[in-house]
This record gives sequence, structure tokens and C-alpha cells, in this order.
Amino acid sequence: MATKVVKYIGRTTDFKGKTLWEIVGDLKDFGVGRLVVRNMFQRYPEPCYMRILKVDTVDAEDGDKPRKVKVTVEKTWRGVTLPKPVEIFSTSYKADYELVDKEDEHKYLQNTAKIEEKILSPYVEFPPLLREFISEETGNKNPQMKVHFKATDNKFVRLAKEGEKPTIQVTMGLGQPSTIAQKFYEGVL
Repeated sequence: MATKVVKYIGRTTDFKGKTLWEIVGDLKDFGVGRLVVRNMFQRYPEPCYMRILKVDTVDAEDGDKPRKVKVTVEKTWRGVTLPKPVEIFSTSYKADYELVDKEDEHKYLQNTAKIEEKILSPYVEFPPLLREFISEETGNKNPQMKVHFKATDNKFVRLAKEGEKPTIQVTMGLGQPSTIAQKFYEGVL
């Protein structure tokens, strides 16, 4: 008997699980109070989970998306619970959610992970060629570029305050070539 060959067509996915609607639709009271995890975020060593606070129906104009649902959750991202509830709608159709068993909830709630906050310098160097042009134009030997940083609740980096020493230094340069590519850089570095 000949073996059957299966050929997959289309894009592959890394998702593993169910859509959020499939999970909350089968639960009493739509799962309010239960924990849900997104499998994509389980790659971090710190716990990432969401506690369902409220489930809303989808409006008629959004009715063409039958797999979506509006769920308000208390989100814990990499061990830190965000201060404000988060609404999940645009990613609720992805088949990447998993309901945490009630017996296993304590593993996620034993939130002992502490994230060390990193401090970023408010100014960084310009790239080498641009630094040369600016130095030539202005006479300033070490021009600095101001960092524009958008702070959010799930970032563990912030800009240094006046007189504070940054823990992250961003530098511009050519870097070090790999040992294989050393021959291309002979006489340059």
C-alpha cells in the first residue's frame, strides 16, 4: 500500500490553544475571575497571565468578525501586574489562549519575581558619519542626540533623571567584526 503524502499549503503559525471566545463561551459567568494565559508569552521566565474581569458582546458593525470578543482583564506581564485593566479585542481571535486550571492558579499567583528596572541615558551619540558632519558644521566635538522614549506600564526601562547614573549605555560605532570577517577589515580598524 502506498504511503500518503501530506503537503501543507499556506502560512504556518506558532499559536497553540483556543480563541478567547472558545474559552469564555464555555465557562459559567463567561469565566469572570478565572486566569487565562497566552502561550506566546510563556517564553519569559516571569509569569505572564490575565485575570478575566468582564466580557462584552461585540457590536453589530463588528459582527463580521465572529471569532472576536471584548474581554477586560487584569494583566500581569513578566511578573508585574499592570495598574489599569486592559481590554483585549484585536487579538482575541488568535488561537493562542489557554485556560489555567483552578488547581494550577496558585503557581501563577505566587508572584515572587522582581524585575530590575533599567535606566537609560537621555542622550546618545550620533552615528559616526553624521557625528562628523555635525562636528564640522557646529564645531561641537561631541554632539549628542536626545532620546525620545515613550513610557508604558509594561516597560521596565526609564530615562535617567538629573544627576542619576544610567545603567544602559547606548553607543554608536563600527563594533567588532566576527573572526571570519576579520580579513575584510584589515587596515580599517
